[in-house]
Amino acid sequence: MKKKSLVMTVAALAAFTSIASAAPATSWEQGQWQVDLGASDPKAKFDGLESDTKWNFNGGLGYALSDKWALRYDYHGLKTEAGDFKTAGDENEVNLMYSLGRNAALFAGWARINNDFDGTVKNADVVNNVAQFGVATKFDLAKNLAFYADGALGTKKTSLWEAGLAYTINKDWDINAGYRYVDTKLNDDNNIKYRGFLVGLSYRFGGHKAAPAPVSAPVIEEPVAPVVETPAPAH
Repeated sequence: MKKKSLVMTVAALAAFTSIASAAPATSWEQGQWQVDLGASDPKAKFDGLESDTKWNFNGGLGYALSDKWALRYDYHGLKTEAGDFKTAGDENEVNLMYSLGRNAALFAGWARINNDFDGTVKNADVVNNVAQFGVATKFDLAKNLAFYADGALGTKKTSLWEAGLAYTINKDWDINAGYRYVDTKLNDDNNIKYRGFLVGLSYRFGGHKAAPAPVSAPVIEEPVAPVVETPAPAH
């Protein structure tokens, strides 16, 4: 029975990870792509009212324009279950990123946050188009394990942050788990907040710099000692 439960748990985790938002990239190579798949369980809250959590799909796509500049698109589902209310919204982001080095990057762009109450709150649906600026960081804790965090401030009284742990499987794959928080304007009196845990899986391809061709060592010819003929003795 225990063996069967263990097999079922491993299978469930494998299936979950296969759809698993992504740890922020802080450095990259020109021409490199990054594909992110994720899942999160946000809960929404405003004016003392609160929804229940619901698992959402997250996804992202990034492309390195150069070794310093990159362009990213990200999608976050903001659907929640009915508590005091429920939501059926989402968030779309497009950001231009600039790498400051291995541990940090700056980003600026646009976010469209759709606050859809799925008919549970009358005349409350609001779509915010937000200009934002932020920073992403990543620091090694151990071999293949890093702490990451990113945060941004934007128009429409908007702020967001995310923090968690990322594990590097190899040069092309990582997985991560963390916590995400979004706070944005709903009306003149209230902001709405979305917060919850997330998991993610990232895959990178292209852009890898070719290893330099090995330089062969120069062939050094050893000098040949001159042949000295010894004259025959005179008789």
